Amino acid sequence: MNKQIIKLSAVLLIGYFFIFPQPAHAVIPPDFIFNIGTQIAQFFSIIVIFFTVAFGTFFQFFKTKYYAIKHKKIVLAMTILLVIAVSLTSSYFYAIYKQKSEYQKWLEESKKYNTTQNVLLDSDNDGLTNLEEANFGTDPNNPDTDNDGYLDGDEVKNEYNPKGPGKIGEELKNTDENDQLNIGGENNKNIDTSTSKFVSNIDITDNSAKFISKYYENIANGNLERAYEMSKKSVDFNTFKSWYLKTTKITLDRLVRIDQEKSSIELTLYESETFTRYGVLMTLNLQNANPFKVEKSEVKILSQGLVKSKNVSVDENKTSQEYGFFVANENKNIFVTNQEFKNIIDSQKNDYIVLDARENIEYENGYFPQSLHVRFADLKAGRWIELPKDKFVYVLCWSGIRGKEVAEFLKTKKIVASYLENGANGWFEFGGKWIGNIKFGEQYTDSRYQTVFNTDEVKNKIKEGVILVDTREPYKFKQWHITGSVSIPIMYTATINLEDVFNQVPAKSKVITVCDGYVNCFDAKITGVELERRGHQFLGRYNKPWEYEK
Repeated sequence: MNKQIIKLSAVLLIGYFFIFPQPAHAVIPPDFIFNIGTQIAQFFSIIVIFFTVAFGTFFQFFKTKYYAIKHKKIVLAMTILLVIAVSLTSSYFYAIYKQKSEYQKWLEESKKYNTTQNVLLDSDNDGLTNLEEANFGTDPNNPDTDNDGYLDGDEVKNEYNPKGPGKIGEELKNTDENDQLNIGGENNKNIDTSTSKFVSNIDITDNSAKFISKYYENIANGNLERAYEMSKKSVDFNTFKSWYLKTTKITLDRLVRIDQEKSSIELTLYESETFTRYGVLMTLNLQNANPFKVEKSEVKILSQGLVKSKNVSVDENKTSQEYGFFVANENKNIFVTNQEFKNIIDSQKNDYIVLDARENIEYENGYFPQSLHVRFADLKAGRWIELPKDKFVYVLCWSGIRGKEVAEFLKTKKIVASYLENGANGWFEFGGKWIGNIKFGEQYTDSRYQTVFNTDEVKNKIKEGVILVDTREPYKFKQWHITGSVSIPIMYTATINLEDVFNQVPAKSKVITVCDGYVNCFDAKITGVELERRGHQFLGRYNKPWEYEK
């Protein structure tokens, strides 16, 4: 009777797990580390029970033959080992299948969410989207009067939200405020046709901006002695003077601060009817936090042309000649394999640089020897100007995903860039040169770095005072976000703004980071670690914000 009860219980237990399976919580890509421990343990126990019951049943039929076997203990041991081996194998492959299934499901939901975000609503059925209607009457050159990084025209677009605060609203174009210094004639809106000798279109928000504006104002007005005293004095005064003798006008069109010393500048220098737009990366020498001279100035030509009777014409051929190396090599493959990269390094040639575009915390963990480390956000803010225009640039990231994006960005700046196909991780596994550690995940193995909360858990945590930190792209946050969450898009924030961005979170807070995409869920982990460095308690991540308002 007892045996029958045990068998019945086992069958019911097996039936419960197969009829009501527990879904796996996939760890968010691009970690590529799937936590299958719980699944293996669960499925292993099911298989063991199943085969134990099966063995017990068959044993009743073959009991007499079993007693006739010479080496009973060996047969029993082999049978038990077989049960364990089959159970482990079955549970392992089941767990892999389940994790892949959950991962694919997450990807599909993420794509749907992004698609939903980009739907334009035409609520009054007049053939025009609400976004287009909101744009009527706005100035296309509307400035950023409140200095929040978005043009006022963009803010007008985003104010109309028929679904209310905290809901998915209008499409907001993915414009990057730091990626505006474009090479070529497609962006000549700042060509000024007035008779003023100096025009400044930048906001004087700090001493650095004031110093830079005064420096170019002195040059434009012919006060070259004063400008020379402010310069780095890398040449004598007569040479410096000869550079600007033909200058008739300067417009200071854009300034983006990168860090305490560096700023990227877009300016236009006029010589009679000709103009040249420059991208300048200027490093200032500071004394007691105040700039007193130019330490370094690196320049790229953005476009050239003529201004006749207020008509602007661009000479694309002249600009192309400036970037002859790029023109000759622009069809170079955008990625390189590990073997190709090794061959390049072994060749001992001096026609390339290795650029590491990862975050500081990743670079501190380990790096390629003699690589140049520049965060992607700082590259977009203007540090791309310091990269050579006559060398190949090989980009390193973790897995190749960001590297591809960086290389594509640099190509728009006339820089011959390729990315290492499988990133730093693939290079390290290939046996390539490396200093320090490589696997970011191995430095942060505690459960909170793998934890992914579901929607109900997040809502409960918020009631307990936990703060949500949204790590998605700035345009996504501005378009829609969970009410009360804080935006910290670490990979889209220039170094100078990082501290201010992190200071949005009250001291010693408990935080959950929010993500929704393939890459920014890795951003969410890095942001969590950075928050911990600042004294906060990181609990884990939330990767399905689209479910929050359902």
